[in-house]
Amino acid sequence: MKKKVLSIFLCMAMMITVLTGCESKSKSESKSNSGSNETVEIKNEGNPIVIASMTDEEGQIYGELMKQVLEANGYKVDANGLGTYNNTTLPRQSLMEGQVDMVVDYTGRGMMFIKDVDKSLYQKDLKTAFETTKKADEKNGLEWLCYSPYNNTDGICVKKEWAEKNKIKTFEDLADYLNKGGDFKLAIATENSYVADSPICLPGWEEKYGFKLKDDQVVVGVTEPQTMVSKGSDNFTAASCYTTGGAIDALDLYVIKDTKTVSPVYSPSAICTKEILKKYPELKEVLEPAFSAINEDIIREMNKKLSTDGENVVDIVSEFLKNNNLIK
Repeated sequence: MKKKVLSIFLCMAMMITVLTGCESKSKSESKSNSGSNETVEIKNEGNPIVIASMTDEEGQIYGELMKQVLEANGYKVDANGLGTYNNTTLPRQSLMEGQVDMVVDYTGRGMMFIKDVDKSLYQKDLKTAFETTKKADEKNGLEWLCYSPYNNTDGICVKKEWAEKNKIKTFEDLADYLNKGGDFKLAIATENSYVADSPICLPGWEEKYGFKLKDDQVVVGVTEPQTMVSKGSDNFTAASCYTTGGAIDALDLYVIKDTKTVSPVYSPSAICTKEILKKYPELKEVLEPAFSAINEDIIREMNKKLSTDGENVVDIVSEFLKNNNLIK
């Protein structure tokens, strides 16, 4: 009888130990993604924050950045949507329909998706562009939390050696060079054909800075225009680009400075639904330090590592966050 009672007692003790262990595990979890043995309290067990991003370099990098920062701060994350959207309308649509809780997009999208916004406000500075979109999108149930202090917009790049030789740093310099009869030939990829016609790209630069390219100086439909410029192929001296593209440094190119902000501000931002922010009002505080730590030089290097050097996005982001003491 004593043995039977003792057995029952031991079984109960083991069950309590197991249950206690399970409870402990549900409340805290090892920071495995940071290589630390420290534990962090899980704030949303069984209810992960669903995040998504686009397929481009920065979409992948910022999606992974949000994932690692959130996890390091105790949030369960569903990251199946990272790097899956191939155009900018899809993440926004998914947010509006409640399919995801948080995405990465650019402040300049406000010109395309939000009605009755003064578009000239996107041609001023980073803060004005962000605040304009943030305020305008509140009525749509979306919250713009924070942004990185740089502008990934449309631009024109040339070989560094060519820029130095001709003393060209800004569009003012380019205008002076062209108006004196300097040789120039611009390559534009098919998918960026709008650069040739949009008032916030080439026509806008021409008008604002006082120069005019001839028809034979602009070629649309060029395959790998930046590579062509880097190699000096077909006498191309310049190519259209995104100003923080990973290939720019890899190909030893220089982006001409648009000092008058003709091409609007596009700063990468964390956006979430009003519902998820109401549930976790500290999300801005959690994400802002990491977003604020990335400037134009840093993102170009990160983009280069991903697109040109073939490094893994998880490692790229983890290295950045650890080196800047943003996660342990």
